[in-house]
Amino acid sequence: MRRPARSVKTGFAAAAGGGKAFCMDSNTSSPAVSPSIPDLIAQAWRLAAQAALPSLPWLALLALMGGFYKWALNTGAGGTMLTLAALVVLFLSGVQASLMIYRAMIPEAKGAFMALMHMNLAVYLAFFFISFFIFFFVGIFGVVMLQLSGLVDLAAEGADEQIPAALAGMMSMPYGWALSAVYATGLGGLAFLALRLLLAGAATVQTGRVMVFRTWRWTKGDVLRLGAASLATHVLPFLAGYVANLVIVGAAGQGEVATFATGVTGLFLQAPFILAGHGLAVAALRAAHPPANVA
Repeated sequence: MRRPARSVKTGFAAAAGGGKAFCMDSNTSSPAVSPSIPDLIAQAWRLAAQAALPSLPWLALLALMGGFYKWALNTGAGGTMLTLAALVVLFLSGVQASLMIYRAMIPEAKGAFMALMHMNLAVYLAFFFISFFIFFFVGIFGVVMLQLSGLVDLAAEGADEQIPAALAGMMSMPYGWALSAVYATGLGGLAFLALRLLLAGAATVQTGRVMVFRTWRWTKGDVLRLGAASLATHVLPFLAGYVANLVIVGAAGQGEVATFATGVTGLFLQAPFILAGHGLAVAALRAAHPPANVA
């Protein structure tokens, strides 16, 4: 009699029972039943609540460094070197806060600071180069559309002063619609890239290895689902924190103390966005690679 093939799920169970776990970057691993969008959102916020207290000191430190960076940038005190130093300290504080959030969400985490820092640098560099080429093209396209619109002669003397008004007028014309479409496409491409790399940080902390584009295939076919979930874990919390800080900025004024204080509140009010964003990454990682299947 022909022996029936084992299912993927049975294979996972057998491997776990034999003491052999699948490595996270194995091509043989397969996702468990994919949670629905509401389930992903609920898991993300549960994980955010779980990590809130353990990560609070690190989020507070991150907020303080945010205030320091905003003060150095806006006042120019200490010159460019102090601003760059403040930016480096802000980045390092962010990596440490992210590490502690992930560790609070992933008890079996193996990752350390250096691995997560390298992963962040790799992602930032990828976004920098891709963004540069996208918006370089968008800029050239905008110049062409502006010239074709006939609202300004870019070669004429004094054209620079006319560009803002001409650009505003062009946006109600087909040339402006074409520019808006190209710009929206560029932003959509960056959003797509962010969603495809959503699992990189959580996977790096879980495995202890730098995981960037090795997580790319895990989100294949899930961009719309992750994007819909991110509206509740990323977009809305970010907008709420941003608007709330705008109110504080308006009330605080523009003095040096106010600049530092609103830099602190600006980041601290993003704590729900930061926590829920990490929570969605962990929830999506568990859906793609359940912990029992991860070496």
